[in-house]
Amino acid sequence: MQRAGLIERLHPPLLNLALTAGKLAAKSGIRAYLVGGIVRDLMLGRPCVDVDLAIEGDAVKLAGQMAQKLGARLTVHKAFGTASLKIDDFNVDMATCRSEIYRCPGALPLVSPGALQDDLKRRDFSINAMAVSVNAPDRDVLTDFFGGRRDLSQGLIRVLHNISFQDDATRMMRAVRYEQRLGFKLERGTARLLKRNLDMLDTISGDRLKNELLLWLKEESCPAILRRASRLGITGKLHPALRWQRTMRSAFRRAYASNIVKTPHLFFCLLVYNLNEEQLYKLLARLNLTGSRLDLLSNQSLELRKKCRELAKPGLKRSKIYSTLHGYDSISIQTICCYAVIPTLRSNLALYLKELRQVKTSLDGNELMKMGLREGPRLGAILNKLLAARLDGAVQSKSDEIKLVRRLAGL
Repeated sequence: MQRAGLIERLHPPLLNLALTAGKLAAKSGIRAYLVGGIVRDLMLGRPCVDVDLAIEGDAVKLAGQMAQKLGARLTVHKAFGTASLKIDDFNVDMATCRSEIYRCPGALPLVSPGALQDDLKRRDFSINAMAVSVNAPDRDVLTDFFGGRRDLSQGLIRVLHNISFQDDATRMMRAVRYEQRLGFKLERGTARLLKRNLDMLDTISGDRLKNELLLWLKEESCPAILRRASRLGITGKLHPALRWQRTMRSAFRRAYASNIVKTPHLFFCLLVYNLNEEQLYKLLARLNLTGSRLDLLSNQSLELRKKCRELAKPGLKRSKIYSTLHGYDSISIQTICCYAVIPTLRSNLALYLKELRQVKTSLDGNELMKMGLREGPRLGAILNKLLAARLDGAVQSKSDEIKLVRRLAGL
């Protein structure tokens, strides 16, 4: 019985959690294991926050006992035989060991209770299919049916069997994510299977593809993931026109070099920037994003692309820059900034984001009505002229504004 020496690497709160799970499981005559990503990351010396426990027995019952023992917040999903615990900043997911059968490609699997080997066999890659026991007397013993430890040492992403991508084609997207996050390479046979089964992505629902894409966009290595996925043909299955280009590489570099907030929403807009209106519509529909915030932002970016020539003119009045960009989300404007190569365009966009959009007049509609103006279109027009004057420096104080209003209104 060879111990892996992994459990002692856990952060103290997680170590306490694992030991508690092992003790309570042993009392109930069942077995508990650390599984999946936490085992992989412990082996690689990477930080661990989220914990997955596989239970050969009743996971929900054990989770309830742990919640009571540790004072954790418990969420139960009885239909799936799973439960979640929230302890301080740590999340713990517990599931009864399961076996899976896929009725057809792309469908969600039929699940039934199983042993640890069944549970590990249903996982995506060998490096995610290892388990470490938290029960005495074999606590800290590693179970590795599929060569995960070997593949970790060799830096390989390997599927467990030849129809893995047929069962679930989203594993292609996860393969690229893990490959770039960890600095690994697709194992040769796995890469061959991925390319052979690209059409299986057509069997996956839009929501599942969207979720995997958003996980790409949340990764620190997002540009590398997108580049690799494009070269493998994965992004082309989302839409034929969606591919990594030199201009996209430059845009991502500008985004990372700037002080703007890097969000999945921004990265999505950078990714789809080169699509035309019809292509964008089809992609958003495929990913079930129609009517979403990403729909709004990406279409705003498309609209702004048509205004770039106007915004690139030198000597534009500040009020003109404001009126052209007012109403657009900052993320859509930042997208144009990242792609802009004309200095005047970039400076005008930056001026709006950093300064102009914050400019306010001292007078508002209520104060204008106190001065004798009536509510209506004329009042709105005067407010717009007042703001333009403030933006262009024609008025610089409240008294200047009052004088301008009186002149405009004939008071």
